[in-house]
Amino acid sequence: MSEQASLFDFEPPPKNTDRLFFAVMPDQHAITAISALAAELKTQHGMTGRPINDLKLHVTLCVLGDFPGMPDALIKSASKAAALVADSTLPFKVSFDTAQTFITGPRHRPLVLTGTEGIVGLNGFYKNLATALLKTSGVRSPASYTPHVTMLYDDVTAAPQSVAPVEWTVRELVLLHSHIDQGRPYTILKRWPF
Repeated sequence: MSEQASLFDFEPPPKNTDRLFFAVMPDQHAITAISALAAELKTQHGMTGRPINDLKLHVTLCVLGDFPGMPDALIKSASKAAALVADSTLPFKVSFDTAQTFITGPRHRPLVLTGTEGIVGLNGFYKNLATALLKTSGVRSPASYTPHVTMLYDDVTAAPQSVAPVEWTVRELVLLHSHIDQGRPYTILKRWPF
């Protein structure tokens, strides 16, 4: 009987503690503008959510996934893709001119900064990175992509509205490590300057 019972004894799968993703990050001038805009919109819409910490402001590009530890082989192969794309990219300007809530569920929805013509360069960069990641690492990225910077999370919904453009020049690609549910800042694992 004890032998039979042991067949069904198993440990739960390890908890995912590490999220890895490629991103671009705003410069200090843009960070200041995003923080001020988040505070203004929070007041304007009666939101109570806390703005995203300045050190966590970013535009997500391709997500490698969530893991119960660091997947070194994936980091290595994905880094090859990043280097290939960065080596063939020149610095480019981005401009975000629309604020809105993304409807992702009934509560705790992201208030984001997005744009129109000013984010075309990010769309092209995303496609290049997604293609390279698929070739080097087998990582599939969604075909549909909307570049955005999350400013805060709240239950209040804000319809799309024009805002003063927040601009910066993208000069590098970064691989970020998010420590899931640990309340820690992101760790920049690698940088690839253009």
